[in-house]
Amino acid sequence: MNERKFIKKLRERAAEQEKIIRSMPLPKVFSSVSLWLGNHPWRILIPLAFIITFFFRMVLGKPYDNFILAIFGKL
Repeated sequence: MNERKFIKKLRERAAEQEKIIRSMPLPKVFSSVSLWLGNHPWRILIPLAFIITFFFRMVLGKPYDNFILAIFGKL
């Protein structure tokens, strides 16, 4: 495949992706959130992990700690 065909194929794929994004509800929100999460996933994943851990720790108590230790103790 030469360079022209490759660039043409890339442009076609980009146009297809753009059509998909435009057909989605709230395309601007989707694109901005996906770009933000693509650059900074830790900003949502780390707090989410703490919230989930805190929730399960409060609901389940000590058995949750034992369950997590059983999972990671076997690694």
